[in-house]
Amino acid sequence: MAISKRSERETPSTAAKFRRRLGQAELNLNELKTMPSDEKVPIDVLEDCVEPRLKSLKSDFEKDANARSHSSFLGLDSKWLQTGRYQNRLAHVELMLYLIRRRSEISRNDWLKIANWQLATYRESCHRLQLSYVKATKPHAELPGVQSIRTILLSTRKAAYAQRDYVDSADIYDAFLPRNVFDHADLRGLLSSDSMDLKAREDMAKIEAGVMAQQPAFPKWCYETYIGYTPGGK
Repeated sequence: MAISKRSERETPSTAAKFRRRLGQAELNLNELKTMPSDEKVPIDVLEDCVEPRLKSLKSDFEKDANARSHSSFLGLDSKWLQTGRYQNRLAHVELMLYLIRRRSEISRNDWLKIANWQLATYRESCHRLQLSYVKATKPHAELPGVQSIRTILLSTRKAAYAQRDYVDSADIYDAFLPRNVFDHADLRGLLSSDSMDLKAREDMAKIEAGVMAQQPAFPKWCYETYIGYTPGGK
């Protein structure tokens, strides 16, 4: 399952290789889903985390490939599909499949490090979101609804920091727990209320979709240690 580092620019042959890797990931996923029950494969993790990420990646890749190859055929773009921006997404899927397949070989200390890194990253995200909103709305602090949103974001941040670090143990379920800043009850209620106009709700929904596409997140060392890949820029 190990994969090597890849360049940002791709050729038709490497695009074909990328498709083969997608196909292999699908095979690995299906194999894990059909293993005997005594293997104790976390099916819910596969269905909730891996399967939707792989399905979304495959759909986006094929749409992009078709659009780019069509424009090239018309002479609008002389470059073949560049798959570099998809590499991190596929590596994310491959890493999850690796961790699930080799779950009994992953040390307790590594599960602990992963879970605590995820928790720290989640706290930082909540902190960043709250500070960014305060800064962005500084000239509009007196507008209706601004202060209530600030209060909700501060509450979200405090709730994140109130979560305790994993101390003695963590397992695969802790490491595959999606942490989404938008899951805070008050913030969720705000996003579904009339306090925000339709455009703002749509924008926030897109941001949330982007956040969830990267969940559960894993530290860089996991990629390098387990699948030989160094995550790069999009």
